[in-house]
Amino acid sequence: MFKVNPPLRGKADVEAVREGLADGTIDIVATDHAPHTPETKDCEWDAASPGMLGLQQALAVVNETMVTTGALDWAGVAQRLSATPARIGRLSDHGRPLAVGEPANLTLFDAAARTVVEPTELASRGRNTPYAGMTLPGRIVATFLRGEPTVLDGKAVK
Repeated sequence: MFKVNPPLRGKADVEAVREGLADGTIDIVATDHAPHTPETKDCEWDAASPGMLGLQQALAVVNETMVTTGALDWAGVAQRLSATPARIGRLSDHGRPLAVGEPANLTLFDAAARTVVEPTELASRGRNTPYAGMTLPGRIVATFLRGEPTVLDGKAVK
C-alpha cells in the first residue's frame, strides 16, 4: 500500500511540508491519484506498483492536518487546492470566485461531519487507499463542474 514515488518521508519532513504549506512556500496541494488492482499492490515490495489513492480524501486530509490545527484557513485551502493549480495549469475557467451568470465550479463540504473511509465506496475503480478504515473530518456533499453536478449527496453522478 505504501510504496509510492517519491517515497513517503519521516515525521520531520512531513512537518516541514505542513509548515511550507501554511506559510505559502508551498503553494499547491496535489495528489498522485494512482489506482491499482489488488494484485499489483498486495505482493512483494519490489514487484508492487508505486502509487495510492488520495484524490477523494485530499480535502478531508487538508482539513484534518491544516484547518483543524489552525495552520491554514479555508481561504488558504481554496487558494492551494483550486486557484493556484488552475493558474499554473492555465485553466482560466477554473479556480475563480463565484460570479453571477458564470458556470459554477465548486465543492460543497460539510466540515462538521465525520466520514469513515470505506474503499469499496470510493468513486475510483482502485481500492489502494492508505486511509481505509480511518475516520476523517468533513464530507463532500456535492461538487459542480461548469454548473453541472458531478457529486450529489456524497455519491458520484453517473
